[in-house]
Amino acid sequence: MLSPLLTQATGVHAVKGEGVYLYGPDGEQYLDFTAGIGVTSTGHCHPKVVEAAQNQVATLIHGQYTTVMHPRLLELSERLETVMPGDIDSFFYASAGTEAVEATLRLARHATGRPKVIVFQGGFHGRTMGSLSMTTSKNGLRQSEKDEEP
Repeated sequence: MLSPLLTQATGVHAVKGEGVYLYGPDGEQYLDFTAGIGVTSTGHCHPKVVEAAQNQVATLIHGQYTTVMHPRLLELSERLETVMPGDIDSFFYASAGTEAVEATLRLARHATGRPKVIVFQGGFHGRTMGSLSMTTSKNGLRQSEKDEEP
């Protein structure tokens, strides 16, 4: 059973994606306005992305960069360095947006020496503790049924 906190915005049940479309179990087609939330979307199953993913998983599925170094990570870092503005020459890789928000929060607090940050009302920043403490889009995300109001 899925958590009740993981609410669905639509009743669409997608069994396949292609380009900008999702397809339901009976072949119904939906224009997907959410593909790649928070990222640049190439569409579903873009042939170049599928080929690159297949090539990578045939070589190395997971190389945690805090444990092992691998060529793709070094290549990506070198390519990024050539297009970054100013003197930005180091990178922090995260596997989820909430992890990136956590790192940003820590960096901002370290750089400013200030313990607090300002967030927008209605914003969603993630589901890890630091990110969740800044999330105001849905109260249920921040409070369990066991929590009591102060």
